[in-house]
Amino acid sequence: MQKVVLIIFGLVLAFSVSAKESIRGHFEIVGSVPTAHSVRIIVFEEFMNFGCPHCNELHKASKDFRKKFADKVEFIDIPIVFRGQDDSPLRLYYVARKIGKDKLIKDELFKARFTHGVNVFDPGITNYLARSLGMNKEFQQEKDKAWVNKLIKEGKRKSAIYGVSGTPTVVIQHALKMDIGPYGTMSEFVKKVPETIADLIQ
Repeated sequence: MQKVVLIIFGLVLAFSVSAKESIRGHFEIVGSVPTAHSVRIIVFEEFMNFGCPHCNELHKASKDFRKKFADKVEFIDIPIVFRGQDDSPLRLYYVARKIGKDKLIKDELFKARFTHGVNVFDPGITNYLARSLGMNKEFQQEKDKAWVNKLIKEGKRKSAIYGVSGTPTVVIQHALKMDIGPYGTMSEFVKKVPETIADLIQ
């Protein structure tokens, strides 16, 4: 039995080393890595927190990147909260996404926090933003619905599975977890991450 376990461990280790050699970038393997040049549309999950200054930096730095790769990459934002933070901005974001205003709300939440110094985890602030951006009716009707609760719960579940301990954290193709730190700056990450995508895309 012990021999079998060692063989399996050896195979997993060999596969991990092989993946790291054939796919460029700084990452930790957290799932099944696809073979090189085998993926038609890359899944790019970004775990973020609306009170995180580094998330705000990545948000600004990656706008052109997201436009450029829109036909090759499915960008999925997964907002999360930390202990003591109210989840009202997550609810606002998901309702906005349902009605096609997610980019607007994402911009406004980061702007409120980092340009105006407002506590976006205050439910009164999220209510104000919903009113001022013309989506108060939808927000009040939908914010506590089961589908919103499910998305928030799913974000927590995924962050636990991937071992997300800080933000921003990017997970590519459900397998490659990327911390921005090794890249030095957000702009350098945005500059270099296309190499990882190029090694996976068909």
